[in-house]
Formats: sequence, C-alpha cells, structure tokens
Amino acid sequence: MHAWILFVSLMAFYTVLSGQIHSAFLMGAGVVCSAAITLLAKRLGIVDDEGMPYRWWPRTLKYVPWLTWQIVLANIDVLKRVWKIGPLDIQPRMIRVPNQLRTAYGVATYMNSITLTPGTVTVDIGKDELLVHALTKEAAEDLLSGEMHRRVLAVEGQAPQEAK
Repeated sequence: MHAWILFVSLMAFYTVLSGQIHSAFLMGAGVVCSAAITLLAKRLGIVDDEGMPYRWWPRTLKYVPWLTWQIVLANIDVLKRVWKIGPLDIQPRMIRVPNQLRTAYGVATYMNSITLTPGTVTVDIGKDELLVHALTKEAAEDLLSGEMHRRVLAVEGQAPQEAK
C-alpha cells in the first residue's frame, strides 16, 4: 500500500510540474521514472509508515494555513526591522523550547515550522527540547508561548499535557 501511494504521489508531482499530459512519450517517461523510484525506495526499505506518514496528512493540511499565516507575519516583522533606518532593532538569543512530541513526524514538523518562520532557526534537537536561535525577543516569546507546539501536538493527534 505504501509503495502504491508513493508511486501515485510521484506521478502526480511529475504531472503537475511537467504539464505534459498531451505527450504520450513524456507521460510514459514519467511512469517509468516514478516506477523506478518506487522500486528503488522499496528495495532500500524506505517505503514504510515513517517515510509515508499518510495518517497525519489530514491534520497536517489543517495546520498548513495557520503556519503559512505565521510565516507571512514573521516575514513582515523581519522586513520592517531590516529596512528600518538606523540601528537594527534585533536582540538575538538562544532559547530552549520544551516539547512533548512523541513521533519523529511531530518533531520534524515542529522544528521545520520553527525554521521556516523568519527570525527563528532550530539549531539542535534534544530529548524533550529544541535549541532555537531567535532574532528578536518577541520571536522568542512567541515561540515560548507554545501556540505552535499545541498545533503540532494536534497534528500528532494528542492533547498537550500539563507541565510538571
């Protein structure tokens, strides 16, 4: 089942990017390439639930619009700070951001969301925390507020636990 989903996803991706649905030769080449990649991935043993976490896709699709809006807001903030006349209005800092994520998918989603948001970069991953470089005090406080963490927990399908 995972291999079939991978093949269909690769073929859809090829079709969208190439736009060559009118050419039988190019569509055939897409089928051959998608099949070859699927067979290679299956032989390498990377076609599994971890590599294709489709059970989280519906919840991830709910998360993406919120993340996109956060990226837009952070871009505007960084743009205003960089283009402001005078000294830069930044206060760079390293912060430790706790997390209660249980899956590799959840941790990867969280750390990539942090890094995709301008003004913050995930530097290191610990057992129950991430080391993050924040460009401003506000970015650090926003991250420490836990809203992104709560939303990624929802992607994983779990509710946040109370801090001990």
